[in-house]
Amino acid sequence: MSHMRQPNVIGRWEPTELASTILSASSRQVVRAWISRREFLDEHHDPVMLIMDTHSKDSFTRLVQSANPDLAPAVVLNELLRKGVVEPLDSGYLMLRRSVYAPSQPRLQNLQNESRINRVFETDDDVPRRRYNDVY
Repeated sequence: MSHMRQPNVIGRWEPTELASTILSASSRQVVRAWISRREFLDEHHDPVMLIMDTHSKDSFTRLVQSANPDLAPAVVLNELLRKGVVEPLDSGYLMLRRSVYAPSQPRLQNLQNESRINRVFETDDDVPRRRYNDVY
């Protein structure tokens, strides 16, 4: 079934070749859910940062359970951390590293307009925003 036909899925992102190469099938399944399901995307359709608290609505545990209820969240998290796919932040959030996903289709850019991916969006929220690349 196509992602575009599922009402809860957005087809903006796809896993990079790096993610497909270094991750197990179960971890790839979790990453795919993180980059495509509406409940794990922000208002700009970027993957949200997930809290490591298991009881929160935006928790990593909820992501894993929505991707596949048979997976153990701690095992998946351990692999993602070990492979450098997620970054734990001091705030208690996990951020999916930008090198793990890419636009699902090439977009033609008007040379006079800056790409939306390279712009920084300022918010007044207390929830941290993600970086647009993995460079500090």
